[in-house]
Order: sequence, then structure tokens, then C-alpha cells
Amino acid sequence: MEEIAFPRLGRPRGARSNVTRERIVVAASGVFGELGYHAATFQAVAARAHLTRPAINHYFANKQLLYQAVLNRNESILDNAVELARMENGLIARLSSVIYAFAQLGEENRTAAAFAVTAVLDAQRDPELRLLVGDLQGPTRQFLTESLTEAIKRGELVTTATIEDLTETLLALLWGIGFYIAALGDRDESAAVIANMQALLANRLWQLRSPAPRAAENGE
Repeated sequence: MEEIAFPRLGRPRGARSNVTRERIVVAASGVFGELGYHAATFQAVAARAHLTRPAINHYFANKQLLYQAVLNRNESILDNAVELARMENGLIARLSSVIYAFAQLGEENRTAAAFAVTAVLDAQRDPELRLLVGDLQGPTRQFLTESLTEAIKRGELVTTATIEDLTETLLALLWGIGFYIAALGDRDESAAVIANMQALLANRLWQLRSPAPRAAENGE
């Protein structure tokens, strides 16, 4: 009878140090995203990465250092999405690009999307963790503020709302989409959400009309 080979725990033989470290960080991103900072353990990360706990400790002496590594990785992913959107011309093109980037992040890297949302929530509840997380939404907020300001100066956008209020509204929209796709949506549902949101921004999703008077009201 042919023997079944199971993956061995521990540091993979011959693996490069940076590859193993990245493997740990990706696994930790999923654990932190699902459990939050305080409930996550090195043992859970080790199980997710198919490594031993001592192997995790070899690269990260404590949970805070591991969390910081995950933060750095996710900040890089989010920053890249924003920089790609900056290359677009026009407000709608920029917003559509960043919405697609956040949605794609949720589809292709659900651990990163879930971690980003959980990190922001954890930071609001824990003052010490807030110092560690910092302003994870900062680059996205700055991008939205710049895009809205430039659109108003060009005459592309006319609004009675303040830039600050519009920025926070769009920020909530982006992070909400990322969370939905990472935690709830499947590929078809996610594609529909993205398409409808882009159409909404371009004022092509629907037309609002005043309702017709009811028959009873016409007879009065």
C-alpha cells in the first residue's frame, strides 16, 4: 500500500530565510484578521503556516513584532492601490480605480483585507494598540482629499458638502467594500457590487423621479 506523505512541521528544509518569514507574515495576517490582536497566538500562527512555534519565535521574538510586520506588509499593499489610482485622469476614473483595487485586494488577498479592517477596529478599542497601528487609513484619506480638491478646482465636481465630509463618506465606502468582499461576497456578487458602485459614482446607476399621485389623491 502506497504511503501518504504528510507535510512536516518546522522550518522547510533548504528554504530561504525571507521566504519562510513571508510565509509566517501571511499566516499571521489571516490569524490577526480573524481573531484580532489579543486573541491571536503564536500557536495559531504556527498551525496556519505549518511550522512549529519555535520556528515562529526564530523570526519574531514577540507578538508585537509579528503584528508590526503584518502591518508593514498591509500598508504596502494599500499604498500600492492608491498609487495606481493616482495615475488615472479625472475624479470618476480615480475613484473607480481605487474601488477596483480595494475589491481586488479582497478577492485575491482576503487575509490582507480582513486584517486591515480588524486592525482599524482593534485600534479604536485599545489605546496602546492605536499607537502601534497608527493611521492605517491615512494614505487613502489623503488620496481622496487630494482627488476631491483637484476635481473642484477643475470644475469637474460641484457640491455643497465639505471636502472633509465627502472624504469620510468615500473612505467608509471603500473600506466597507473591502470588508464585504473579504468576508461575505463571492466572485459574482463582488463583480456586481463593483460595477454598480462605479455606475453610481458616474451617475449611471439609476434615475430618481417623483412618484405619481395616487388615484385616491387625484379624486379629492
